[in-house]
Amino acid sequence: MLKRAIIYWFSEEDGGRKKPPTGEEYYPTTELEDGSTWSLAIKFDRENPTHNAMVDHCEVCFLFDHAPHHLFRSSAEFILYEGPRKVGAMVIR
Repeated sequence: MLKRAIIYWFSEEDGGRKKPPTGEEYYPTTELEDGSTWSLAIKFDRENPTHNAMVDHCEVCFLFDHAPHHLFRSSAEFILYEGPRKVGAMVIR
């Protein structure tokens, strides 16, 4: 179940990325309030880029069928991780 979302990338100075990923797909993790960690599959909308280089529009889903898909509701926010590093904040649209 794909959901549309916006990612706000954290700058390198804030412990995030120097620049957003350049490919069309991206596989970060997110940690939920209960402490569980889940893998995400993100497909970027590269045909309609934003004017801000540190913001991306995308579609997102959990990688596992038994994941808590119900949490992907409008305006829900998730922190994206690459290993232990927080690299962005994603908001479901």
